[in-house]
Parts: sequence; C-alpha cells; structure tokens
Amino acid sequence: MTPEQKEILQLLHQNGGTLTKKQAVDPLDSYYCNGEKHIGDRLSRMVNAGMLKRVKSGVFEAGSGKKSTPATIAENQQTLFE
Repeated sequence: MTPEQKEILQLLHQNGGTLTKKQAVDPLDSYYCNGEKHIGDRLSRMVNAGMLKRVKSGVFEAGSGKKSTPATIAENQQTLFE
C-alpha cells in the first residue's frame, strides 16, 4: 500500500467510514498540479483493487480488500504466452 493510499484510507476512517471525492481532494490537492484528476484516478484504482467500494458516483466506503473483478483465462488459452 502506498503512502497516498494510506492517507485516503485514514481520511475515510476520520469521516466515519464514508468519503466523498471532494473530501479526499481538499486536504490532498496540494500535492498535484491537477489534484482533482489525480486523486480521482487514485480513488478509481483503489476501487478496482478492492480497497474501496464505490457507493455512488463520488462516494466511497471501505472495500473488502479483494479485487472486484477476478482475472479470467480464455477458454482456448493453454499457456501464459500462447
């Protein structure tokens, strides 16, 4: 887990388990030139990794820690590099 991800999770817990994108952008925006985009991208990656769960657009809760869509292997693929 990266330090930025830890900061987002700390903000989530400080806000009672629910975090909006705006609540994440306000304290972390000073790190980036276009903070809203970068933090929004980070939130999306955390959702994809299972660290966060998107309740609705711009609203997040703690995730299960498991990826939301497990990787699948094509039925006709026998080996990794075939």
